Amino acid sequence: MPRSRAPAGAAVAFGVAVALLVVLVGPLLLFNPWFTSVLQARHGVAAELGVSQRTVDRVTGEILADLYVGGSFDAALDPGEPLLDDGERSHMRDVSRLVRLLVAVALVAAIVAVVAGVALRAEAGRRGRVLLVVGGLVGTAALLVALTFAVAFDEAFLVFHELFFPPGTYLFAEGSKLITLFPEPFWFEAALTAGATILAAAALVAAVGLRAWRAGAASPERP
Repeated sequence: MPRSRAPAGAAVAFGVAVALLVVLVGPLLLFNPWFTSVLQARHGVAAELGVSQRTVDRVTGEILADLYVGGSFDAALDPGEPLLDDGERSHMRDVSRLVRLLVAVALVAAIVAVVAGVALRAEAGRRGRVLLVVGGLVGTAALLVALTFAVAFDEAFLVFHELFFPPGTYLFAEGSKLITLFPEPFWFEAALTAGATILAAAALVAAVGLRAWRAGAASPERP
């Protein structure tokens, strides 16, 4: 007896979930001590703060950990006063809420992708078409956003903050320790790297989709 087709909702859910994973997973994985240490060393953060790279790595590691657990962001260069002032710590708590929300969205998307993928397991061609569309659309959008950041980084970075954070909470005076720890060139390179991870993931999804679509074409699915 022919296997019945999965409902249209399964294909839509699968596509949306995969798209969210492509957009979120790569950039979120960049919030790690190794990547940030490389960029901070490249841009002389330790010299600007007058400390060793090991100290910068320790403080940054504590801040990154606080991002994921909603910590207090009271890391200090030496025992005593936190490196960041009240306004900077408040902004980092806002960033933490956003990061934790995106992690939760990625986890839910992963579950939905698995469940919907199982529903589509007997329809390789249909699953492949969904992946091809997702890879193409997300890859194109990521390329456009990356080009925007490359040619107008300041404006794009400001718009990003305006979209996700309360007005006035992300602007700091010259000499801010938060900006010294994560200078603008750091964010420029991090943004381009995040775009590259999304493009690479989109290309991989499209390649997997093409293979599945070809497999489905070679073995036509019965209605």
